[in-house]
Amino acid sequence: MTSTQTPPSALAGRRGARSSSPASGLGPAWLRPARLGRPAFWLILCAFILLPCACFLALCLSPRLFDQGSQWFTLTYLRQSLTGSTAVAIVNSLWVSASAAVIGLLLGFPVAWLAARTTMPGRRWVSGGMWLALLLPSWLPATGWERLVQQDGVMYRIGLDWPWVTHLVMGPFGVVLLLGLRCVPFSYLAISAALNGLGQEFEDAARVHGASRWQALRLIVPILAPALMSALAIGFAESISDFGVAATLAYNSNFTLATYALYAAIGNFPPSFPLAAGMSWLLVLAVSVPLFLQARALRGRSYAILSGRTRQAVRRRLSRLESALSATGLVLFFLVLLGIPGFGAVSGSLLGDYGSTFSLTWVNYQALFRQPGLLGPLERSMVYGVITASVTVFLGFIAARLLSQRRTAATGAMDFLLLASVALPGVVFGAGYIFAYNLPVMSTLHVDLYQTVQLLVIAYVASSLPTNARVLVGSVSQLQASLRDAARTHGAGAVVAWARGVLPVISRPLLMAWLYTFCGVFLELPLSQLLYAPGSPPAAIAIEDNLSNYHYGIGMAQAVLAASIAFAVVGAALGAYRLFAPAGWRRIGGTVRG
Repeated sequence: MTSTQTPPSALAGRRGARSSSPASGLGPAWLRPARLGRPAFWLILCAFILLPCACFLALCLSPRLFDQGSQWFTLTYLRQSLTGSTAVAIVNSLWVSASAAVIGLLLGFPVAWLAARTTMPGRRWVSGGMWLALLLPSWLPATGWERLVQQDGVMYRIGLDWPWVTHLVMGPFGVVLLLGLRCVPFSYLAISAALNGLGQEFEDAARVHGASRWQALRLIVPILAPALMSALAIGFAESISDFGVAATLAYNSNFTLATYALYAAIGNFPPSFPLAAGMSWLLVLAVSVPLFLQARALRGRSYAILSGRTRQAVRRRLSRLESALSATGLVLFFLVLLGIPGFGAVSGSLLGDYGSTFSLTWVNYQALFRQPGLLGPLERSMVYGVITASVTVFLGFIAARLLSQRRTAATGAMDFLLLASVALPGVVFGAGYIFAYNLPVMSTLHVDLYQTVQLLVIAYVASSLPTNARVLVGSVSQLQASLRDAARTHGAGAVVAWARGVLPVISRPLLMAWLYTFCGVFLELPLSQLLYAPGSPPAAIAIEDNLSNYHYGIGMAQAVLAASIAFAVVGAALGAYRLFAPAGWRRIGGTVRG
């Protein structure tokens, strides 16, 4: 027997003393929860991400299968996607999204570094500002910019006759700028989560050997490669699937992007779902480029740096000049990121006669609170957001853990599936759910989910999971197996070992991922519009109804109120973590003054 040939001390070091683990009594290895969990996770991915996406993409090749045409197999719609105005829209989306992702990384990395590793003034407000930027739907910044620079807008009313600014913003430059600013919070979250797990020992080792601060930074940046690659991938996928900017600033600038061309194909009468599916094929194939670059850069390398010996990083004390420059840059950045869209939203909600005068009034808020059913949509969105965020973080951690392990064909397929689903616009994702769960076979199987709250929540989870996993993969890839094995060696079970050895280290990234998902779901529009249950509209639908029914001021007031509630939830969650989380949890990833 093995137990008679191997010293007890060697047995204790094997994956947390399997001889004493409760899991050893669960029967054969293939019946253990760890082995059963992976097929169950793949089943979830296939049922709620792959099946809807595959059904909609199949429309392009077989319209007859979904009663959308007479052909069982055709390449006509794919060829149409590669010609004419649709091809121009796709090319525009590709180069705009690539540029926006790079801008997001170039701005997000220094902000994350200064906030995490220096005594920059105002650093405590950076995370709040980034979360506030995530709360705002992308159409709000676009509307703010339009109201500022358009003819007879704010800029001209105050005497600044600068048509060149109007032409600059109302064009490709303005679209790239807005989408690039939209990418900054994604880059900041991915990079700051990785920086929180990066201890001081690497910089100390470089400085001991005579490296300057810039040379030490060159050592640190490659260690952050998973987070940097994730930031680029998320930025590209989020930009190529964004609809708010495409339907406002880009559309009004006669600069068509793929998402609006998709919307036009679906929204025209009669709708052309197969053509939209053909364009979706091209968008999904486009995300293979950043995925290939990410896989090639990270192949065969390990980035596990978190262990029980990780030391807290020391904040670098900035000089007066450096503090002044960094603070000025931070103020200018948030002025552009939040000042203009905030002005557009608040001014729109306070103008009683929008577009003719600038007199401020509370009439829109008064009318809003007199409307019946105000609290219903907000309450529903709160519940949907809490449920979706909780489920998504659980599944996102599993996905991030699998993606951070040794690269295999299965993890490569999962990586492409998750990233490709991010690139699908919400309107396409929702259409996929309609075609997948409205098939006759679903009724035969007694799966009656269409036009139910359950299907809407499932769609929320499926659409949030890919980005959630990408945000977490930078932090999860830093986890060393010794964190869990140490607890198992001392006799802890699998669950207790994870709770005591792993959870404290990643508690902050998990909280951030939960809040990010909640914020995204709370004001989500495309999926809600296609899949919400009749008679139970969420907040975004109620806002859209007011905006589209010539109640613009009331709709803007409702949007401001909803964003305020969501941001209050973020503040309450971060405050509760700071007050009630154990001190050791808060110190992990923290810094000390130099």
